[in-house]
Amino acid sequence: MPLIYLVRHGQTEYNSKQILQGQCDSPLTELGKEQARKAAIELKDHDFTICYHSPLGRTTATSEIILEYHNTEKMPVDDLMEIDLGTWEGMKIDLEDPELKGFMTFWKSPSKYTAEENGGEDFKRLAQRIYSCIESIKEKHSDDEKILLVSHGAAIRSFINPIAGRKIDDFWADPQTEPASISIIRWDSGNSPELLSYSGHDPRILRDIKNT
Repeated sequence: MPLIYLVRHGQTEYNSKQILQGQCDSPLTELGKEQARKAAIELKDHDFTICYHSPLGRTTATSEIILEYHNTEKMPVDDLMEIDLGTWEGMKIDLEDPELKGFMTFWKSPSKYTAEENGGEDFKRLAQRIYSCIESIKEKHSDDEKILLVSHGAAIRSFINPIAGRKIDDFWADPQTEPASISIIRWDSGNSPELLSYSGHDPRILRDIKNT
């Protein structure tokens, strides 16, 4: 049974300052590096066949820290990048800023978010991109392999939420995809993906907690 380990990058400078990242970048903070080291220790005894990672700096750095315990090839994959936030990228979250018009829709009503406000990517397109990417990766490997994927918060949620039966408007509901958190998927050939663990939680919690 193939196991896919989805790891979010550690905290970045932009995360710490509440700046929207999307597909732009900022380096890991010292806390972010420590979070990645903690994930590395948790994963050190897992025999990964390969590591695929988003090519952005924060995911590349996180994957390098994790792979200090492994003699494993790593490969950047563009389609593992975070949601494209268009003109919002690099902007500090400020609900009074007219240039962030539509952000509350993005955050509170994802099904109504069209990305017309910023020229970015909506949640449906993100989910299609990430699912297709992970499916194509899975098909390259046999059922007894362990695959490490290092990606981003919204990207990971876009893949996991539908598996857990969440509606799109519960996209951001707790529990969050914490920095350097680990989620585990089993995806047997001929079957749908099965969520075994989400960000360190029993996956049933995703069905029990909704947005308020």
